[in-house]
Amino acid sequence: MSDDLYILNLDQCSLNGGDVALLMHSMVRVPGEIRSLELHVSANRFEKGVSEIVKAIRANHAPTHLFLRMIEFAKEDHFRELLQALRTNTTIRVLDISKASLPYDAGEETCEAMKLVFEDNKTLEDLDISGEQAHLEVTRFGIGLNSALQGLKKNKTLKILRIMYQNLGLEGANTLSSVIEADTGLTHIYCEHNDINLQGFTTLVNALAKNYKIVLLPFLQDDQTTSMKRMNANMRETRRSATSNKNDHHLKSSVRRTLTTFGVGHAKPEKPELTPQDVDEVVRLLNERWQQQMNRLAQFLERNANIAAGAPGFGVDGESILSEETMRPTTALSDQGILEQVLSNTTPKVELNNPVESHVYNQTPAMNISSDSAYAKENKENGRMSSVAESDDEEERPVTAKTRNGKEKVFDLRETEGGMFTMES
Repeated sequence: MSDDLYILNLDQCSLNGGDVALLMHSMVRVPGEIRSLELHVSANRFEKGVSEIVKAIRANHAPTHLFLRMIEFAKEDHFRELLQALRTNTTIRVLDISKASLPYDAGEETCEAMKLVFEDNKTLEDLDISGEQAHLEVTRFGIGLNSALQGLKKNKTLKILRIMYQNLGLEGANTLSSVIEADTGLTHIYCEHNDINLQGFTTLVNALAKNYKIVLLPFLQDDQTTSMKRMNANMRETRRSATSNKNDHHLKSSVRRTLTTFGVGHAKPEKPELTPQDVDEVVRLLNERWQQQMNRLAQFLERNANIAAGAPGFGVDGESILSEETMRPTTALSDQGILEQVLSNTTPKVELNNPVESHVYNQTPAMNISSDSAYAKENKENGRMSSVAESDDEEERPVTAKTRNGKEKVFDLRETEGGMFTMES
């Protein structure tokens, strides 16, 4: 291979692993000598011969820049073997294995192999392990990636980390924050499109306050938009569900109010319902808090850039450059915390009773509605006695009624079968 060749682009050329391994071996002039060359072999068919590429990387017969994007690994073992070879490689400076497709989420052994790459590799300076989230395909390593990132705490050579579209979430943001606080060699972190909410973003910014090396950390505006849309949709769905449940349980609520009116039981305080104004206030507060963190992040990044450039007045330690208020960690509010804060400040709403029910309750004393004992006493005073003795059990009491000729009929349901009754004249 020509010594003057610096870039070789063979993307989507239907190469197999053996073909690429042959190219990598031919680049080496002297064993152990590093070949400064960019080799682009993305989107090729490595299902066959991937073990040959692993052997070439393990033997340090690899260029300084290797791009292996959009590779489909038929077996997770093949990807794990690649990671194990990278752990000891001393030639690759820039590696792109983004959009790698595994049969399933990366298992525990694979994530442990990636963690060891972060801990033990002393050559990599730029690493891209981003995933992909398209309409028809999603490629990411899964939740195990969060534990693998812990290995970065021991890495002092990696400067650029690209880890987009990996669905890190709040847990991943906390892991990255611990890496930032460990003051590694990282200077650029690209972590957009990871479903990081305000709480995760605040944690990242707080961690950057005492880190004086990182000069690029995204504002995560796409994650902010996603977070606001999700929270807005959840609140509106909650309002619809609350309204539906309220209508379905109207009778139950009426009975509860009736019992409370007569002094039976105690009315439980109801949770405040979301109004459209509350929804707008939550979105406004979320946007305001996110903007505050963006302002703090911008100040930290500007400070670190001046330190890296050796600007006058910016010492390496970075002390006393920014105000104490800016440096003070900000409380990381969760989505639920923001919602509770808005509801605590909302105007209390009083639910009025049904006017028809209130009228009936108020007219109860004037309507001669009384208990069974009062009714029996009234019958006795008027000279009328019940033709059937009252039973202690309400369910076993016979039912009486008058016919047209004034005689009483007894409907005894106690000993009949199948719900039938007998009539006695």
